[in-house]
Amino acid sequence: MHRNLAKKQQENGEEKSQSKKKVKELRVLDSKNAQNLSIFLGSFRMPYEEIKNAILEVNEAVLTESMVQNLIKLMPEPDKLKMIAELKGEYNELAEPEQFGVVISSVPRLRPRLNAILFRLQFSEQVENIKPEIVAVTAACEEVRKSESFSSLLSIILLVGNYMNAGSMNAGAFGFNISFLCKLRDTKSSDQKMTLLHFLAETCELQYPNVLKFPDELIHVEKACQVSGENLRKNLDLMKKQISDLRRDVSDFPSATEEKDKFVEKMTISFLR
Repeated sequence: MHRNLAKKQQENGEEKSQSKKKVKELRVLDSKNAQNLSIFLGSFRMPYEEIKNAILEVNEAVLTESMVQNLIKLMPEPDKLKMIAELKGEYNELAEPEQFGVVISSVPRLRPRLNAILFRLQFSEQVENIKPEIVAVTAACEEVRKSESFSSLLSIILLVGNYMNAGSMNAGAFGFNISFLCKLRDTKSSDQKMTLLHFLAETCELQYPNVLKFPDELIHVEKACQVSGENLRKNLDLMKKQISDLRRDVSDFPSATEEKDKFVEKMTISFLR
C-alpha cells in the first residue's frame, strides 16, 4: 500500500511538472504588458482574426469606443510588434498575447488607423457637446446685430459720451468699443450719487421707453455669456487638427492589400468629402 501511494505521488508530481512545461514563455512582451493584454482579450472572447477584420472593415458594430481606447493603450510598441511578427512561423509555441500580436501586426499602419477610428467613434459626441454652445453664441450675435432697440440704446450712449467728451480729443466719436458698456457704472456724477448707468436708465425710461425693451430681443445672450470662448476655441481647433491629421494620414495611406480593408473608403465618406 505504501508503495502504491508513493507511485501515485510520483505520477502526480510528473503531471504537475508537465503542466508547468505547458506554460508558454513570453518571447518579446514583458509580463505586465502581456497580462493586461490577456485580461483585455479575455473580456471579449473574440477570435483574434475577427478583431483584425473589424479593424480593417472599421466595423462599428464590433469596435466600441472603449474597445478601441484599450487597443491603443495596450497595443505593443511598433518595434515590439515587428519583433512579434517575425515569430509568425512559431505561432503555436507563442503565449496568447503574442499570438494576438502576430495576427494584429499584419494590419497596415495599425496605430494611426486606431487613432482615426477612435476619432470617428467620438466625433458625433464631440459635435453634440459643443453644438449647444455654438448655437447659443451664434444666435446671440445675430440678435445683437438685428436688435433695433439695442442699436438705439448704443446711439444714445454714443451721444451722451460725445457730450461728456466735448472739447477733448475723444469728442465727435463715430463709435466706441463694446467693452465700454461695462464701465458705465464706474463713471459717476460730481457728487458721486449717480452713475452714468443710472443716468442712462432714467433718461431712457422718461424719453425713450421703447429702447428698454431690448432684453426681449436678446433672449440668447444670457446663455451665450456662460460659454467659455477660450474652451470653445480650443475644442474647435482640436477637431480641426484631428481632421487635418486624418486627411494627411488617408492621403499617405498605402493601397489596400486586402479586400476587407475599408479604412480609406469609410474615412473619406465621413470626413474628407
